[in-house]
Amino acid sequence: MSVSTPSLPPLLCMKSGKTYSLYTYKNGWNAKLGRSYRIPGSTKAVGKIKDGASLGEIVWKDDFIDQHPELNDFIAFRNGKGTIEFKQIEDTEKLISIKEALNAKRYAAGATWVFDNLIADTPLSKALKETFGTNNINKKILSLAYFLNISDSNVTSRYEVFADTHRLPWQKTMTASAICRLFQNITSDKIDQFMSKLSSFTKLRDDDNNKTEYYALDSTSISTYSQNLSKAEYGHNKDGDKTPQINVLMVVNQLTGEPVYYRTYSGNIPDMSTVKHYLNEMSRLELNNNAVLVADKGYSNIRNIHRFYQSKVSFLLNMRTSFAVCKNLFNEARIHLFDPITYDESIGNNVYTTEINWSYPINFKHNCKRTPREKELMFVHIYYSREIYNAHEKTIHSNIAKVAKMLQENKPLPSEYKYIKDTFLIENKDEENGVITYSTNRDALDKYLQMKGVRILVSDTVKDPIEAYKAYFDRNEVEYAFNLYKQRLSGTRMRVSSNASLEGKAFVQFIATSLAIMLRRRINNALKTSEKLKLRYDSEQIVIDKLDTIEVTKFELGSYYSEVVGPIKDLLNAMNIQIPSEEVNQEEYEEDTAADEEDLIEDEIAKTEGKSDFDILK
Repeated sequence: MSVSTPSLPPLLCMKSGKTYSLYTYKNGWNAKLGRSYRIPGSTKAVGKIKDGASLGEIVWKDDFIDQHPELNDFIAFRNGKGTIEFKQIEDTEKLISIKEALNAKRYAAGATWVFDNLIADTPLSKALKETFGTNNINKKILSLAYFLNISDSNVTSRYEVFADTHRLPWQKTMTASAICRLFQNITSDKIDQFMSKLSSFTKLRDDDNNKTEYYALDSTSISTYSQNLSKAEYGHNKDGDKTPQINVLMVVNQLTGEPVYYRTYSGNIPDMSTVKHYLNEMSRLELNNNAVLVADKGYSNIRNIHRFYQSKVSFLLNMRTSFAVCKNLFNEARIHLFDPITYDESIGNNVYTTEINWSYPINFKHNCKRTPREKELMFVHIYYSREIYNAHEKTIHSNIAKVAKMLQENKPLPSEYKYIKDTFLIENKDEENGVITYSTNRDALDKYLQMKGVRILVSDTVKDPIEAYKAYFDRNEVEYAFNLYKQRLSGTRMRVSSNASLEGKAFVQFIATSLAIMLRRRINNALKTSEKLKLRYDSEQIVIDKLDTIEVTKFELGSYYSEVVGPIKDLLNAMNIQIPSEEVNQEEYEEDTAADEEDLIEDEIAKTEGKSDFDILK
């Protein structure tokens, strides 16, 4: 059936960015000059030519089609004469068009959208692209990292199903064997290059930052049943597993959660021994040595403190209170810590700070009878929590009473209570009647409770005890992330059997863990700064599950997202993450220019005044 050719208003064709766009416009009359002119601000984009060409098929905007519904029956072309010609769409062509429309596919997209925004323009994304940009390996790594966070699994055979239902940086399917080959391509040399670039980009960004930055350091152990992994060794497993293990060390920026450093090492190397290697790596990779490194008791020994001073690297360490020096410092500060005036409500502790001179050996390579030493100032922050002390006191009193009662009643004593009996109870036997009674060993009890509720943080640079306290507890984000690494990402088992795949899979899980920390930090910061935020924050997984309800529909020309409303919208705004909008396929149809480009368009149009009407379409 024949249909009348569309009658359109005059159109202007202009190049905008990489594409040629079509615009409607309005003319006015300049009586003084005696000629017409185009009214500024009257131009409106109504379509674009496919493939960025100046000639060819035109794709109209929906609102223009609504004004001219007859366009639905025609394919429009801009020809070499600069005019538009129309070809009527036959019924069979319409059926094909409908079929193509039915091929539009929906993906869960909210969580991946957030991850995309978290890493955009960060040193992490730049280092990944610089190191692994060939063959889109960086996009494949990120897609696997998204999978590990969203799917709550590290079984790569499940990735294909996941990729079929989720919007990802690399949308094409990857089989389990393809993923295995990907892991094998992520070599130790490549990881070293990545770390170097990560350091360079981080330094470039943060050089002008005058604020103190805190880097949290922590490690974890990952068990394996494989007999073929060279780094798998028996060591102190933090989960109590009696299997060979691989250790993972990670350093992150405490404010943003962005990774700073990462490495795997043999399972039989203790935490304390890794500090020396890390300080050497800081020098080799030119890591930011102006940041304050925050570490837990596992890294706090006398030798490591010496190393920090020797390397001129700032630190904030949680000291083991069993050290004699810590007990002496506490005894000296006791009178202040028990004074109500030293209580700080913001942290719920009594606080006392003192300064001492720390003596450490100088690194001399020549022989000498006595190693030269230097002294540097150290800030010692001592905290006392009556609540923690009372909790320990209540627990030990309860256990002592329980054990004494079982002994008096001649009940069998479970093995876990043997230590209580041997340490805190004194057996008293009446010589006349042989009756045995028990009393508390007060000296042992006092010694046990002496340092309970006490925390000692030491630093070469952090003077303020409240800042030191908050900085130390922020490092718990890394410890939490390692728990995530083990639990949600199934990181307690590496699930690889060859050295060729080990480094690659560990690296991908490191990227996944980094994203998890960055997400947690961004959510926490949003909850602190936004009073209007009503989302009940229970865990990242709940937030991820809610985000995953946001869908994207992809079709030939681009994509569009489902509505984002309510608490999730509030959360994204508080996290400073843009609300998802349409993503038009850049190869087929780029996004129309925004309103702020109108002035530029008008300037270009002005250049055509008085010139040939070749580009004016009628």
